Amino acid sequence: MSTSTRLVRRGPVVAAVVALLWGAGLGAAQSPPPAAGTVSPAEAAVLARIAGAARERMASPGLSVAIARNGQVAWAAGFGQADVENDVPVRPESVFRIASISKPMAAVAVMQLVERGRVVLDDPIQKYVPAYPSKGEQVVTVRHLLTHTSGIRHYRPGEMESRESYATLAAAIAIFKDDPLLFAPGTRYLYSTYGYNLLAGVVERAAGLSFGEYLRTRIWEPAGMRATSLEQPHEIVPRRVRQYVRGGGTPPLRNAPYADLSIKWAGGGIIASAVDLARFDIALTDGRLLRPETIAEMHAPMRLANGTLTGYGLGWMVFRDEQGRDWVAHSGGATGGTTYLLRDPARRLSVALLTNVGNAGNLRDLALELARAVK
Repeated sequence: MSTSTRLVRRGPVVAAVVALLWGAGLGAAQSPPPAAGTVSPAEAAVLARIAGAARERMASPGLSVAIARNGQVAWAAGFGQADVENDVPVRPESVFRIASISKPMAAVAVMQLVERGRVVLDDPIQKYVPAYPSKGEQVVTVRHLLTHTSGIRHYRPGEMESRESYATLAAAIAIFKDDPLLFAPGTRYLYSTYGYNLLAGVVERAAGLSFGEYLRTRIWEPAGMRATSLEQPHEIVPRRVRQYVRGGGTPPLRNAPYADLSIKWAGGGIIASAVDLARFDIALTDGRLLRPETIAEMHAPMRLANGTLTGYGLGWMVFRDEQGRDWVAHSGGATGGTTYLLRDPARRLSVALLTNVGNAGNLRDLALELARAVK
């Protein structure tokens, strides 16, 4: 089992640790005492032990982890293989499908435009995406899309692995746009990637830019996310991992089937490194992307028409753990990948987890364990 790890300090990288995990053993270079925000060598050893054991337990070919603390990427490590066939190790900068962690990025884009007065959350979606037809008295708003309370359906079996390339949002939404809503908007919670895909059209209409260009110039570049982009299957992407699925027999691991993610840019079409996800958290927490009051609004769970609170705000899952600690998070399941981003904005702490196998298991518990190992 291979591991590559780095410690990041204030300003440029001044400490690097490259470790090899063989069985239960851990060899690590000694580092100077950490600056504020970094992890100590002892903490790094604990984190590596937890993450390495988890990767083996979930039988994922690879796992990439990044932890942000006090405004810095404090620790990042790669475990296992990015490419099984060519024996390429995962590194902290390896690029994975981040799956539904794309949704918070889409939500941040929309909320930036809300701050600028370009978008109103309670506007009907047809104001921004006229290709989505009216549903009569059942009015779907931008807020409903952000909170998964629109009534728009999620994937049907086989739809997640789309092989078709879509040049426009209008073409991409054809698969669901004429379907009836499953319930009156605002009355129930139903997770819907298709609903989230419409938000790309909100951004494009309100900003006058393509969705990808808006994310690049307004979110990724300001946050220093240099390895993040919309996934284009034909593009050469440095350090992109291979994605895998588990087979039912022999061999137990297979290459993931081909998928073109242009059907779901806003809902799950972004690729990034774990380090970039940590930088995304830092930029949010430091106020570089949104105002504090906007972020607070995003972290508030949606209240349904009957007064029930859901566990989802504007682009973020919100929950309280068994220790009474509040968290903001998002999970993701891609074709050949499982992901999780856990955040504690009050303590300026986050954990990003990326794997390159589908249905890797409960990453929330792993993220919590890693977060609790950083005091």
